[in-house]
Amino acid sequence: MKIALIYQRFVSKGGLEGYLFGLARALRAAGHELHVLTGATDPDTEAVGAEIHRVELPRSKARAMLAFERAALQGGPELPVDVTLGFGRTTAQDLHRAGGGCHAAYVPLLNPLKRVAPKTRLELALERDLYTAGRTRHFVVNSTLVRDQLVDHYGVPADRFTVIHTAVDSGLFKPDPADRATFRGRVGIGDDTPALLFVSRSHRRKGLPALLAAWPEIHRGTGAQLWVAGPDIGRFIKPVPAELRTSIRHFPEDTPIVSLYRAADLFLHPTLYDACANTVLQSMACGLPGLISSADGARQFLTHGETGWLIDDPTDAAGIAALALEALEADRAPVAAAARERVLPLTWEAHVGCWQNAIGKVVESR
Repeated sequence: MKIALIYQRFVSKGGLEGYLFGLARALRAAGHELHVLTGATDPDTEAVGAEIHRVELPRSKARAMLAFERAALQGGPELPVDVTLGFGRTTAQDLHRAGGGCHAAYVPLLNPLKRVAPKTRLELALERDLYTAGRTRHFVVNSTLVRDQLVDHYGVPADRFTVIHTAVDSGLFKPDPADRATFRGRVGIGDDTPALLFVSRSHRRKGLPALLAAWPEIHRGTGAQLWVAGPDIGRFIKPVPAELRTSIRHFPEDTPIVSLYRAADLFLHPTLYDACANTVLQSMACGLPGLISSADGARQFLTHGETGWLIDDPTDAAGIAALALEALEADRAPVAAAARERVLPLTWEAHVGCWQNAIGKVVESR
């Protein structure tokens, strides 16, 4: 089948970008002919084997978003394909995947200035148009949380959505005792010291302030270390008492994430909003049990106390501390095994099969 992927940045690094890159390779491996309408590529994506239809875009983020939407409206129907798949702020395609979730549900969590910024207003307008204008035939989401939010916000019938869970490479993301020992030895932490891992590219949204507020109680009760992977944490760590800062270690974004998962003892994810965080699925595949926010669509993979622990209120520092202490006192070995088992079905093969089924139904319904 001839398939077009429509997204503003077809590059191999980043959250949605990395996912789209993986999907493109999987679709090509399944024998499909790919076309990509985009404003940017990199050497890796150019080597996928897709025909690239490039759009020149302005530098301003808001203007580029609007320009790409206009290009997709005009050029999408002209692509020589059987079906078009959109992944960003475009409003006309056969299927659209809302990988970032429901923006209308997320915007109230932003600071007041960002809520009224031109880019935010444009994103909200394009999202409303996507779900109400009738130019997109079917929608794909990566969690039931996102489906339900979009149904509630825009009144779209639930049968116009297909839930396709994100794939996780359980061959890469898996327990490795040797790697665990090597990594912990390199950073100088013994097996008797618990390491709690927080991974983020957006520290405020992912709940780092509440976690740091909970940290004195967690550390006092366990002597644990907190590992924070991602951008610099300097401005976030200032409220932490000086004597506790040595128990908090920052790992830059180029640190091998799989080694962090293997070396840690508990994954902490008090996010304020996530459609279905890849980090949750990856950590579970590594056999790393976690405290997962109820505001993350990945919560549907959590059975409290069996495959992890669910954080009811990610802003409640006292609740996070109590739950972390409970998890650290528990027998985590069966939870770790059950967590990995829970996500093993989320293979790329199964993921692409779900996409092919959704595409086939849309094509047949014309």
